[in-house]
Amino acid sequence: MKKEIIIASAAVFVLGGLQYHMDITELSIPSEKVTKPVTICVLSDLHCRRFGKKQEKIMKEVREKDPDLIVIPGDLFDVDRDFSISFELLDLLRGRNVFYVSGNHDRYLKELPQLYEQMEEMGVFIPEEDSFQYGEIEIAGLKDLGRKTSVKSEEVNRRFQTDGFRLLLSHRPNYISLYEQLDCDLIICGHAHGGQFRIPFTHQGIIAPQQGLFPKYTEGLHQTGKAKLFISRGLASGDPHIPRLYNNPEIAFLTIVPKEEKE
Repeated sequence: MKKEIIIASAAVFVLGGLQYHMDITELSIPSEKVTKPVTICVLSDLHCRRFGKKQEKIMKEVREKDPDLIVIPGDLFDVDRDFSISFELLDLLRGRNVFYVSGNHDRYLKELPQLYEQMEEMGVFIPEEDSFQYGEIEIAGLKDLGRKTSVKSEEVNRRFQTDGFRLLLSHRPNYISLYEQLDCDLIICGHAHGGQFRIPFTHQGIIAPQQGLFPKYTEGLHQTGKAKLFISRGLASGDPHIPRLYNNPEIAFLTIVPKEEKE
């Protein structure tokens, strides 16, 4: 009888964590460097997965919020997956300001140069070599650099050409020692999948790449040196056979707002 109770309890725990509603995170980030609000939609870690017919769960939110920018900080694609699923989303986002940098699952792909070419033909910006300007926001990016990075902060800082609001896209949140030395305002990452399994009714993930058990940097807004670091929980699992538990897919909308002057 005890065995049956344990099995039933485990089943309830697992099934209770597989809700898979779409979580929508909305944050305001004040800055003295902007004079009007700019909203950024974060779509991280798609891994060639669909969320509703014709990505309707994603597109519904995008259409309703109508963000100024859409950023994809890595793992849009994956090994041995159907790339057309990811291009389906990009096609639906045509005409919007979409920015992408590679993640570790993208970096493994021998087809990546061709995928870059196809994305650029669709109007996607890839700021891994040059920065791009959108109004008062300058956007630069880091391609995925592996588990540890040897890139110097000076090299990253040189990618920014203005003194406006500086946004860096980078897949991995665990480059903290690098991020603490950067002269930018906001860094947006993914990769950690919210800790994959989260302790129910908390924001604590169980495990994340390069961070181990009970990781610190799996979601939300953090301060790292001069910059705010936002980590998206992302949309999919890296491995479709490993579910996310108590950890719904997430779309984030970050609005950079003018900082009110103190009287």
